Amino acid sequence: MAQYRLEVQTIQRSAGRSAVAAAAYRSGDRLIDERLAMEFDFGAKGDIEFTAIMAPADAPAAFGDRQTLWNAAEDAENRKDAVPARELLVSLPHELDFAQRRALVEAFVSEQLVARGMIADVAMHRPGKEGDERNFHAHILVTTRELNADGFGRKSESWRSPQAVREWRAAWAEVQNEHLRRHLGPDAPQVSHLSLSEQGSDREPGVHLGPTASALERKDIVSERGQQNRDTNAHNAKRKELRTDFQATADRLVREAPVIAVPVAKLTTEAEQMRARMVTERDRWAEERAALTLPKIDSARGLERELLQPARADLAAAKLQLRQTEQRVTKVRQKRLALVQWIRNPARMIWAKHAELNAIARARREMKRAEVAIQVRAAWIASPAGQTYVASRRGPQLERAGDVARQRRTLERKIKRIDKRIEGATRAYNDLRVAQALGQKELQVPSRLPDETRFIREVGGPARAALMRYPAQARALAVERVNRSLGQTIGRGILPGR
Repeated sequence: MAQYRLEVQTIQRSAGRSAVAAAAYRSGDRLIDERLAMEFDFGAKGDIEFTAIMAPADAPAAFGDRQTLWNAAEDAENRKDAVPARELLVSLPHELDFAQRRALVEAFVSEQLVARGMIADVAMHRPGKEGDERNFHAHILVTTRELNADGFGRKSESWRSPQAVREWRAAWAEVQNEHLRRHLGPDAPQVSHLSLSEQGSDREPGVHLGPTASALERKDIVSERGQQNRDTNAHNAKRKELRTDFQATADRLVREAPVIAVPVAKLTTEAEQMRARMVTERDRWAEERAALTLPKIDSARGLERELLQPARADLAAAKLQLRQTEQRVTKVRQKRLALVQWIRNPARMIWAKHAELNAIARARREMKRAEVAIQVRAAWIASPAGQTYVASRRGPQLERAGDVARQRRTLERKIKRIDKRIEGATRAYNDLRVAQALGQKELQVPSRLPDETRFIREVGGPARAALMRYPAQARALAVERVNRSLGQTIGRGILPGR
C-alpha cells in the first residue's frame, strides 16, 4: 500500500549544519565548503539512485554546479543562525519503477518549488540494505533566497510560511495519486496528506523510528520508539477486532430479523428524528472541540532566559552603578581642583584620590561579581541538573497539551464520522419524503435495525429503489412539492442527471 510522507526541516547554522555538507551527503558527492574550509566526501554512499539540480530558467548557469550553488547560498548569509537551505523529505511509492518515481519527483519539484523561484537539489535514494525494502525516498534541498541579477537576493516570507508547507503537503498527495492512477489504473492505492483524525479514522498514528531506533531494532534491541509503535499497532488491531465483531453482530441481527411492511410516514419520522439527534450530537462535539484550547508551553530557551534574568538584571545594575560612580568621581574631581584649599593640602588630595579609586574599584568588583554569577548560572543551566529542572518545568505543560491534543483529535474523528452518517441520513430522509409525496404507503424493511448505520442502509436502500420505479416526471413533480412544502431545496440526485 502506498505510504504518504512529506517532512520539512531547516539546514540551520546554529544547529551546526552546513548546506554544502547536507548536499554532499544526500547526493553522495564530494564537495568543499569554502566558508568553513572543509571537505565533505560521501562518494562511497551506495544508496543513491538519481541526483539532479532543477532551477528556474533565469538562474545563473553556474548554479547548475552543486558546489558552486551551495557555497553561494552559504555566502549570501551573514547571521550565525542563518538558514541557507531547507529540505523536503518525501517517501516514494514502491509500487512504481525507477523511471516512474523519477517522473513523479520531477513533476512535483517543477510545479511546486522551481515554479516559485527556488533552486532544488534532488537526490533519490534506494532502500538501505538492512532497512525496509519499500523505503524508496527523495531528499529535496531548496534555496531560501530569491534570485536576482547578482545571484541570491532577499528572502521570501511566503516560502517559509506554514501555509507553504500545507500547500506542499496537499500538492504532494495530489501529484502522487495522479501518477499512481496513471501507471497502476483507476484502482491504484491512494494517499492522503490529512491526519488520521481529519480523515475520520480512529486508528492511532505511529511514530517515525529514525536511524538510531531503526539500527537498534535491527539488532533486536528494543527501542523506546519501536515499543511505542508496537503498543500502538496492538491497540489499533484490538480496536479493529472489536469494531469488526460489532459490525458482524449487527449485520447478523439484521439478517435474522424478519422483513415487515412499515408505513413510509413512520419511517420518515424516525429518519428525521435520527438525523436531528446526530446533528445535535455533532454540534455538541464541535462546541467541545472549540472549547479545547492548547495551554501555553514555555520553550526551553524561554525558561533559560527566565533563569538568567535575575543575574542579568544584577549585571545591568552593576554596570549602571559603575558608570554613575565614574561620572560622579570625574565631576567632583573637576570641582576640587578649582579650590585653593585642596591644592595647598596634599594629604587631603591624596585621601580624596584614594576614596575615588576605592569607589570605582568597588563598583568594578560588583560588576565582575555579576558577570561571574551569569557564567555560573549559565553553566548550571547547561548541566544535567539544569536541563532536568527545565524539563521538569515543561513536563506538566507538555502533558496537558498532549491531553488536549488527543481530546481534539478524538473529537475531530467523531465529527468526521458523524458528518458522513448525517449525509447518509439526509439522503435517506429526502428519499422517504419524496416517496411519501409520490403516494408510497409502506416499505419492506427488517424489523430490527440495531444502529444508525443499519437504519440508513436498510431503509435508505428500499426507499431509493421504490423511487426509481416511478417515472422521472412523477419524481420531479414530487420533489417540487416537497420543496414547496418545506421552503427548501433537496440538493441530491433524485432527478436524472442531477
